[in-house]
Amino acid sequence: MAVSNSSPVRIVPLGGLGEIGLNLMVVEYAQSAIVIDAGVMFAAEPELGVGLLLPELRYLEASRLKIEAVLLTHAHEDHIGALPHLIKRFPVPVYGTEVTLAFVRRTLLEDGPAGAVLRKLAPGVTLELGPFRIEPVRVTHSTPDSVALAIWTPAGLILHSGDFKIDPAPIDGINFDTERFAQLGAEGVDLLLSDSTNVERKGRTGSESSIRPVLRDLIAHTRGRFFLSAFSSHLHRIRQLAEVAHEAGLYVVPLGRRMAESVRLGMETGQLNLPPGTFIERSEADFLEPRRLAFLASGSQGEPRSALTKLAVDTHPAVRIEHGDVVVLSSRFIPGNERAINTVVNHLYKRGAEVLYDAVAPVHVSGHASQDELAEMIRLVRPKYFVPIHGEYRHLTRHLALAVEAGIPERNCFLLEDGDTLVISGGEARRGRAVEAGRVVADGEELGTDGVLRERRALAHDGTVVAIVAVSARTGKIVAGPDLVSRGVVGGDGASSHLARARAEVTERLRGWKAFARGDDPRLKHEMAQTLRRYFRDTIGRRPIIVPYVMEV
Repeated sequence: MAVSNSSPVRIVPLGGLGEIGLNLMVVEYAQSAIVIDAGVMFAAEPELGVGLLLPELRYLEASRLKIEAVLLTHAHEDHIGALPHLIKRFPVPVYGTEVTLAFVRRTLLEDGPAGAVLRKLAPGVTLELGPFRIEPVRVTHSTPDSVALAIWTPAGLILHSGDFKIDPAPIDGINFDTERFAQLGAEGVDLLLSDSTNVERKGRTGSESSIRPVLRDLIAHTRGRFFLSAFSSHLHRIRQLAEVAHEAGLYVVPLGRRMAESVRLGMETGQLNLPPGTFIERSEADFLEPRRLAFLASGSQGEPRSALTKLAVDTHPAVRIEHGDVVVLSSRFIPGNERAINTVVNHLYKRGAEVLYDAVAPVHVSGHASQDELAEMIRLVRPKYFVPIHGEYRHLTRHLALAVEAGIPERNCFLLEDGDTLVISGGEARRGRAVEAGRVVADGEELGTDGVLRERRALAHDGTVVAIVAVSARTGKIVAGPDLVSRGVVGGDGASSHLARARAEVTERLRGWKAFARGDDPRLKHEMAQTLRRYFRDTIGRRPIIVPYVMEV
């Protein structure tokens, strides 16, 4: 690369550091940049009508950087789900492995711009993007074709781990590339950015292949039908169920649009290379005995419109849960989703099913490295500097401490959160100036800021009060009101003593005003809002949203 190293390289996380999900990182040099991953995060309060959160991109819009490309580490939604949001604003090439791009095409088809440029990454094959040279390195994870990214920059070699574990017996037989990581370590890794999701777990994460005998035993002892719910991108889990079901003489029936599409994508990419007839359409299942069926259901996180949730509340149009059925939730409970998942589990039990999940049976294996594997990664690549990524604050803190135990000097370890930056120049790393970071709400086809979520929280927790007055268009005097309408603040039918006293305070406050210039005089609305906020705060300790409304008559 014929570039000058007079400018520093800057690492800018805009998501994924301080939370699980929402992964998006920018690597900058001069006015060029690459973006690593663009993911979503489940909202912690789905009852507020918010399903997904996306990274805020105002920093990228304001910085005027030339984004060379988006590089994807794997196919999970917390790494690719925000691509439509990103590509609509920055129509740049997107690089990913074959399986990752298959899922990206689906994501972009649903919500993306037409004509997005998708280019294939292959482990061991380097590509040049402006001042950056990138090599994908094979890792094992819970979705196939996952990679880490070795990034050569004018300030040194940066290694981004992506999501990974070191699986000794991967389903597809493609191993974690220990040799290449060791070679990079010998070459000299200046900075390691490493997955922190499972840092609280001691030892090593179990192999994905350990799920096969569990599924085999469960299917053998199921009296009714067998249902398995997992992430639709978890092709390794889907493959194991399909192989075990086929051995037992069962047909596999995908339920839910995304699950059916994932099975199709798995077949197209060769990840689900099974005998013809292993998978059948739902309509074909009507002609078979229930005992010969195994269902794959989307919705392991309790998503409201998913197949599993419909089964749980008996609204699925074609399949009903019955006594003797076994339902397996083969995924972790993502933080924030516990309430929704537990509600689904309770409903399934009410329908007579036996329900198995990670807390009660060994039906899930994580795709993330535990402590011993994280330490092994550090020993393999021997980085000069270290930054933990992909985790909540407690995960990042523990991972940083683990790195120090593994031999990295504490002064060379940096705990960053979204918006914090790391600057590398002249062989040294230091904290840089923080940038604007945050999240936006995916609300149907619209995007709202964090303010939308704060307003919904306020409405849910503190309620709202509408204050109405009528002002004479001729004299500017108040001729009627104030009348107060409360929702979620005080009980009663409008005759609440609190509303009466609040109305009296507003009346007294406005009495000193002889006339307003016009009905939309901002002073009138301001005085009403301020008086009501003060009253409810001081008397009942609530901060309802106040909506002042002025009519001219």
